Amino acid sequence: MSRIILHIDMNSYFASVEQQANPFLRGKPIGITGKRSERSIIATASKEAKKLGVKTAMSTWQALRICPQLILVAGDAEKYAEITHRFNKLFFEFTHLVEPFSVDESFLDITDQAKDWFGAVCLAQQLRERLKEECGEYITASIGIASNKLLAKLSSECVKPNGITLTRDEDAIARLDSMKLDDLCGIGPRMRDRLFDLGITTFKLLREFPIEQLVDEFDSYGYWLHEAAHGREISEVTSEEEDPKSIGHSYTLPKDTLDTVLMQRYLLGMCEKVAWRMRRDGFVANALSIVIRYGDFSGAGKQLVFKESTADGFRLFQIAWRLVEMIRDTSKPVRLLGISASHLSHGTAPTSLFKKEQKNLSVLSALDKIQTRYGSDAWTRASLLPIVFQERASGLGYDHEM
Repeated sequence: MSRIILHIDMNSYFASVEQQANPFLRGKPIGITGKRSERSIIATASKEAKKLGVKTAMSTWQALRICPQLILVAGDAEKYAEITHRFNKLFFEFTHLVEPFSVDESFLDITDQAKDWFGAVCLAQQLRERLKEECGEYITASIGIASNKLLAKLSSECVKPNGITLTRDEDAIARLDSMKLDDLCGIGPRMRDRLFDLGITTFKLLREFPIEQLVDEFDSYGYWLHEAAHGREISEVTSEEEDPKSIGHSYTLPKDTLDTVLMQRYLLGMCEKVAWRMRRDGFVANALSIVIRYGDFSGAGKQLVFKESTADGFRLFQIAWRLVEMIRDTSKPVRLLGISASHLSHGTAPTSLFKKEQKNLSVLSALDKIQTRYGSDAWTRASLLPIVFQERASGLGYDHEM
């Protein structure tokens, strides 16, 4: 018996989380955006909005033109991350081999647990019921079952929403031939266009194309294309997670501005958010990058590496604003600000010899305990009171881990 892999893909994820949280949104076309304005894009559309023609990555003004009744909802990344953590924790109840693939999809190797294809389907149905119990009836998933990750992911696309699709090895070729080339994970628009230029427009033609020519054209990726066209893929499901290379936050301002005080407030708010995420996950940073975008869509960026590691939001802000002053063109209104803390390492900031800094560290420790218990919005600096990044009202009853 070959391996048995599940690919679990949450349906209209951000939108379904918001509908689960807020009964007013259920059954209505909603679009999740960076914020409620026409300067944003649709990150996720609900199934009701998709039926009316709203698509992911569409600008909000286009979406509203197509669907005037569309309700725009400002996205809440922390809420979605909490639910992602919740369902991945649930998956570990079924197998120890769980590989998160993105915020809304994961691979599971259930070979030992399922034994055969019938067992796999039964386990998928059990998992779907547990997901409903744990996260709510509006948060659904489509599940693909196959002998490798490639086919499992392809299968999960077949029946949406809330479907279960099994692709046996003997059905792999037929499954591939029923799909378009760019339905396959690993073949994006550019790769598709290059294949089209070679006269390869279907998986059947890709299988028949000489492997030597594929390798000449795409190097080692040509081998992968040849194997993928036959439904073969050998990568394993692994539960090992690499540490992040950086932790960042960016924000498009409500309107382009030259107001220095306003920019400082938004920048401080972003630095506090990034610092909290670092402390929560046990990281300190030794470098900080800043990005500025202007109203004419030009921009600039700069990085500073520092010797004394930190996870203090105010300290990050001081560094970030110094960088802003170094690169900012004061004649241009600012559209977007972004920061990224990098050169991360596990640990805590070094203890200072100065009493004031020692006091600041102890205050941060106390505030972190409050945030862990009551959520990241449990406190804020007085200087940030006029600043609202986005509304947060989950309605899920388990906003934050206790």
